[in-house]
Amino acid sequence: MTNPTINLRDLIILIADPSSYVRMISHSMLRGFGANKVLEVGQTTGLLQTLSSQKIDILLCDARLPPHGGLVITRTIRRNADNPNRTMPILLMSSDTRETTIKSARDAGANMVIAKPMSPKNLYDRLAWIAFSSRNFVDTETYFGPDRRFKIEGYPGGVGRRKGDGVVEVGQEAGPALAQDDIDSLFSATRTG
Repeated sequence: MTNPTINLRDLIILIADPSSYVRMISHSMLRGFGANKVLEVGQTTGLLQTLSSQKIDILLCDARLPPHGGLVITRTIRRNADNPNRTMPILLMSSDTRETTIKSARDAGANMVIAKPMSPKNLYDRLAWIAFSSRNFVDTETYFGPDRRFKIEGYPGGVGRRKGDGVVEVGQEAGPALAQDDIDSLFSATRTG
């Protein structure tokens, strides 16, 4: 994304992190982006109390928030059909950004993972991505959360696995195909130029 402008004014953003320093830095960044309603908690009990008492627009949650952890909390929020915060964007913050961690966060229902320590640019980019590239929510017996697919480039055999997946039609050939020499010259011009 190329620097889209997001309006965070009047959105209620909750920061859940055990470190008061991380909460302070995150709060400062969000204020710098124009957010004027930022709440902070240091444990999952405070997080759950806050969620039960008011509607939250965005949650920034540490993946290891004591005592339960951000993945468990994300799963709990997403699976509770009576929770008014069930579909709020959840950004999990983690210093562990291995592929297994990212997949675990995705499978728990998080919208994004943001690497700690966060830079203002990375936080802003993730918030903008959530604001401008929202994904539909998927509701199955084992998962509720944003569609885990960020993009669809086609389905195996042309048919998707979900009810809402349509058939992907491949277009017909248009015009003569390029000769191999023409294709090679396109790539060599790119390499040299």
